[in-house]
Amino acid sequence: MTEDSFAQHTRNERERESRRTWLTALALAVAALTIFLWGINKPQSVFYDEVIYVDSAKAFLAGGATNAEVPPLGKLLIAAGIKTFGDNALGWRVMGSFFGALTIAGVFVWVYLLVHDYALASTAAILALLNNFLYVMSRVAMMDIFLVGFLIWGLVAFTMLLEMDELSVTQRRMLLAASGAMFGFACACKWNGVDTLGVVILIATGLLWGAKRSKNEAILRHGRNLRQAGIVPSLLGLLVVPVVAYSATYWPLCHSLHRSFSLGELVTMNVSIWRLHRADLGNPGIASKWYSWIFQVGPQRALSYLVGNWVIMWGGLLALGFCIRRMFNFLPEAFVVALYGGNLLQWAITPQKYLYYYYYFPAAMFLGVAIPVALHRLPHRIFGVRLSVICVAAAGCVFLYCLPQMAHLEAPFDCALTCWP
Repeated sequence: MTEDSFAQHTRNERERESRRTWLTALALAVAALTIFLWGINKPQSVFYDEVIYVDSAKAFLAGGATNAEVPPLGKLLIAAGIKTFGDNALGWRVMGSFFGALTIAGVFVWVYLLVHDYALASTAAILALLNNFLYVMSRVAMMDIFLVGFLIWGLVAFTMLLEMDELSVTQRRMLLAASGAMFGFACACKWNGVDTLGVVILIATGLLWGAKRSKNEAILRHGRNLRQAGIVPSLLGLLVVPVVAYSATYWPLCHSLHRSFSLGELVTMNVSIWRLHRADLGNPGIASKWYSWIFQVGPQRALSYLVGNWVIMWGGLLALGFCIRRMFNFLPEAFVVALYGGNLLQWAITPQKYLYYYYYFPAAMFLGVAIPVALHRLPHRIFGVRLSVICVAAAGCVFLYCLPQMAHLEAPFDCALTCWP
């Protein structure tokens, strides 16, 4: 085989691999959307915090003021669902299901970029689906699923920049801008998106610094790819673009309220959000300490009996232990450790009086990613059975045990496997 024919063969293999990856991501998204939409009209009335955001979305459609508790993008997305499907349970929740499906696809693509293993990327996507958090939050009209969906795709764009050696300078800069925009949109759903953006900025800084001092080939390659995009474009993509994207989401709201889209208005609206979160708002009866979420066993009954899949929550912590040992030498391990830690530990310093278990959602998603990342450098089989299959089977059993309550099934199906104590 000549050098030219070998190069062509390599390009053809990469193209086939890319097509398979994106077609699989699409298939996973369609399957997940079907699962999330099944029975989404139960309950048929708003519950938990849905009333806050559904009322805000309807107020926006009517040209009135929305609640100032969070930035506007998530409420605008709910409004789009109501505009398309009507003022009913489907209209309130359909955009959450759509973003849940996008999150599943994003997890698959992201993990494939990290470990270059199709089976482990598929494992990560299935574990995301079985996580319980994703299932519940994809079926309620709340902000968190929009936050997580944008965060995952921001990570996809940034990781493509680092992992794909054949990209041009222009393509790398476009990926930086896309990543920054996704993080800005995440923050425009909930301010918590800034934690993941901060982790990405930290990793980017570490790669640029380490690329000049490290002898680790992976760090050198990632740093070289990031440096190829340019220092100034990197600063613009990760610092300026998120702010611009975040600010742009206020334009529809200002237009609806007939208020000027100006710096003064943006400052006023965001100060209102800050003051509301500093106030003593919330329900102390269902509040909990952030560190209690890690080993929580009982469900948050008012929110579709939400409790993290015990196999993924505790297996993910064990996987994090393996990742911590390698986090300074390998990008996948560094990502999952930093992202889990950043999204959990932020609640130790967040100036908010009452915290709730569902705030664990973003961090819990990275526990599901930690498992396949850890398995990537561990023996793949035990007694002839793939460890990933064992993890998925065990997580699937717990998911099915929780499903009747999470899906709001009626008797006798609500106790099809067993009733909650």
